[in-house]
Amino acid sequence: MTNTSADQVKSALARFATGVAVLSVRDGRPPDSAPPGPDVVDPDEDFDDPADDIAATLTAFMPVSLFPPIVAISADLTGYVAEVLQRRAHWGLSVLSSGQAALAGRFAAAGRPSARLLLAGEEHHRGPLTGALLLDRATATIECVTIDRRPVGDHLLVTASVVDVTAAGPKDPLVRYDRAYRGLTRRD
Repeated sequence: MTNTSADQVKSALARFATGVAVLSVRDGRPPDSAPPGPDVVDPDEDFDDPADDIAATLTAFMPVSLFPPIVAISADLTGYVAEVLQRRAHWGLSVLSSGQAALAGRFAAAGRPSARLLLAGEEHHRGPLTGALLLDRATATIECVTIDRRPVGDHLLVTASVVDVTAAGPKDPLVRYDRAYRGLTRRD
């Protein structure tokens, strides 16, 4: 039991600076089709199928283990991203740089965010091991395969093995702080 309101928690957590990434995952169904059954995870996903890709801005990301490499993400249980993550195991993250705040805003919209439409004009490629769409100008890209997913409160907590990474040269990161995207400038 707590005496803390949701607004108080949001206000306090807004003071915690966090990195910003774009998560990309194959939807597993062609655009405008009915959804497949719940909790169907296909470990042999066909990366060349005609299914749509979805993507969303994500700030709830953290490393869990280096040996073996494991990360965790969190997504709103009522959102479409959580629905897809419950049935798809392969996904990727593009860690954004300070010059990509507009891109973060573009992918922050609610609903069924079609990655291919939102990526118009952005250089990107498919990850070699997951088929996830990854941004070429990202600070880093991380390809993941889900090892566990569970509802925790009002979010879906997903842990995943890191199967491939790339890191660009030094770039200033994009961070979310006090409900806004901000650049973080390195001091030498």
